[in-house]
Amino acid sequence: MTWSDALKGAVGNLVGQAEQAALPDLVKGVLGTEGLQTILAKLQSAGFEDQVQSWFNKNKDSLPITADQIKTALGDQHVQQIAKSLGIPVDAILAALAAKLPEIADAAGPAANPSAPANTGAVADPKAS
Repeated sequence: MTWSDALKGAVGNLVGQAEQAALPDLVKGVLGTEGLQTILAKLQSAGFEDQVQSWFNKNKDSLPITADQIKTALGDQHVQQIAKSLGIPVDAILAALAAKLPEIADAAGPAANPSAPANTGAVADPKAS
């Protein structure tokens, strides 16, 4: 299961079948053109680095994140805009993300880890020469 499939499933369960036609737009709206990695980077810069990194560490339990923490990291205006454009309550969107974001990040794998790509690229460049 991909991270987008997990997000679609989580939101679909919360808002019901009537809104499932909006799920592709919801995924695009929530993640924007920047993608999952940027959302995770926003969470890290908002002080939730321990949670985000726990989702990529197979040797530790994933730390939970709350809807309020996600709202803080993404910004109220951004969350409100997504909810308004889709006609879905903010609480439903935030609850779905809080419930499924650890699973979504895990499904996306190391490529989604905002801390990993820079380190991987720096190591790969000298070997490529």
